[in-house]
Parts: sequence; structure tokens; C-alpha cells
Amino acid sequence: MSDPITAQPPGEHSPPLKYDRLQTAGALRASWIRDPNQNCPITPSQLTTQNMTESGWGIRHQKRHFPPDQIYEETVELGLSGEKLYRKIVLWKVWKAGILRGQYWVNDYTLQTGPGVVFATDSFRPDSAYWAQIVQAVYQDEHPIEDLKYVFRCNIINPETMLFVQKSLYVAANGLGWPDDRLRVWEENTAEYQALRVRGAFPRGTRRIAGIVTWGGRYIPYIQMRFDIEKV
Repeated sequence: MSDPITAQPPGEHSPPLKYDRLQTAGALRASWIRDPNQNCPITPSQLTTQNMTESGWGIRHQKRHFPPDQIYEETVELGLSGEKLYRKIVLWKVWKAGILRGQYWVNDYTLQTGPGVVFATDSFRPDSAYWAQIVQAVYQDEHPIEDLKYVFRCNIINPETMLFVQKSLYVAANGLGWPDDRLRVWEENTAEYQALRVRGAFPRGTRRIAGIVTWGGRYIPYIQMRFDIEKV
């Protein structure tokens, strides 16, 4: 595989708002995580698998697995194990969407966890905790959250994310086109990083998402994404 291609931050000046509200929201969240003295309306997640079970979630622990096929090579290249040691967990909760019979949705998550890494292979959230909170709760069942270095989101089909990546990020103006199976590293303070940014699970001022990596699948062009986590 070719080396990842890195988008560098543009010096000391703030980048222009190429991506409007997505970039604005991402930059704000990044600043909240970086500076614990800033006023922030988001408190650290207290969600655990125990209180998920108590509130009606079903949780099924499956046998240990290899890393997901679609990102196996990328996992091993990071120095993570390619062996059958990753715990697979399926979580679900039925949500009543309306008053008529049959109007139900199911919140559904499938995760794999191992030392330093989470693979989010499937998620559907009509009405539940954010996926990052689910990831944190599941990972902390077996590992200290401080040890988490990588979070993979596999085969992303969220319409907003797909539309942004395919129609705003991977475009001719950026010298890109979709699908693209080369790894692209979007570093902190770039416009692209800010637009892709998600909130973190760590105490503010202790960890940061140093980079967000995107690429397309080799055989099916779903979006693959990796968040690289570092100490501040």
C-alpha cells in the first residue's frame, strides 16, 4: 500500500471556512477538548454497559474475532494485532417511533474492541446515545479509556457523512476524486479535519484527536474512517 497522504495545517492563521457549519462545529468541539478552561456545554459521558442494560438495551458478547476484513491491512500496518483477539459486541434497543402499530425502529450497534482500538462496524441510531458514548462504554468494560489510540468507523453509510465526503471533500477543487482507496490524513487545524471532527470521550485537556484518516474500500467504495488519539 502507498504511504498515507497528509493534509498539513496552514501555518498560524485560522483556515478559511471552506465547509461552513460542519467546519465551524468541528473547530468548536476541538477547542473544547484542547482547552479545559473554555465554557463547554458537553459533560464527559457517564454511560456504562450496566446502565444501558438497566434501561432496556440488549447486549450480546460474541466470540473473539480477527480485525474486520475491510480494514485488516490498515490495522496490521499500525502495529496492532491481526490475530483473533478482538471482542465482538452487538447492542440493540427497540425505539417506538409513533403511536400506530408497527411503528418501531431498532438502535443497533456492532463493535469490536481490543487493546488500544475500537472497530465500529455497524451503527444505526434513530434515538439513542451518540455512537461515541456507546464506544466509550463498551471499550471501558475491558480496557482503560486512557489506553485508547485508534477508533475505526467501517463502511460508513450515514447520508450526511457520505454526501460531505463524496461531494465536498473528494472533489476536483481539492485534487481528489471518489472512490479513492489511498489513505488521506487530515491533521488538526485543517478545514477538512474540522469538518470531519467528532466530540471526544476524554477529560478535556488530556487527549486530542491528532488526525482523521479517510479512504474508500478497495472492492466496495464505502467510506472508511480512523481517528488517531494522542495525549495533549
